[in-house]
Amino acid sequence: IVSFIFIYIFIVSCDNNIFGTQECSNCTLELSIPELEMDSNGYYHLEFDENYIQSFVKIQAYVGQEYEYIGWTSNTEHCVDMWNYTSCNNVVNGSSYSGSDGYAYQMMGVHEEHIGNTVKVYCGYYDEYGVQYLDSLEVIIDE
Repeated sequence: IVSFIFIYIFIVSCDNNIFGTQECSNCTLELSIPELEMDSNGYYHLEFDENYIQSFVKIQAYVGQEYEYIGWTSNTEHCVDMWNYTSCNNVVNGSSYSGSDGYAYQMMGVHEEHIGNTVKVYCGYYDEYGVQYLDSLEVIIDE
C-alpha cells in the first residue's frame, strides 16, 4: 500500500492533472510596436523628438487572453541626481493587464541620454496553468 501511495503522490505532483497536462490553447506572447518600422535585422527605430525632454512609444503584447497580468522590464534606466540622492527608473513601467481583445500595452519613454542606444524590452506572464511566456524586442533610439 505504501508503494502505491508513493507512486500516486509522484504522479500527481509531477503533473497538473492525473489525466494529462493541461495547457492554455489560446495563450501566446507576441510583442510589436505598430507605429515604428522594423529594419531587416529585426530592430525597431524610434526617432528622438528634440522638442521635448522625453520621447514615447506604445508597445503592444498580444497574449490571446483577457485580463492577464503582464510583467515588463528593459535593460535601460533613466537616473536623476537631486539633493544628493540618485533616483533611477526603468524606461518601461513594470506591469499592465491585457484587455478583452487579448492585447496588453505599455509605454516606453526615453530621454536624450539614450540617443544611440539600443533598448531591449522584455515581457512575460504566466497562464492559469503556470506555463511561462516570454518575449522581447529591441529599439534603437535615433537622433
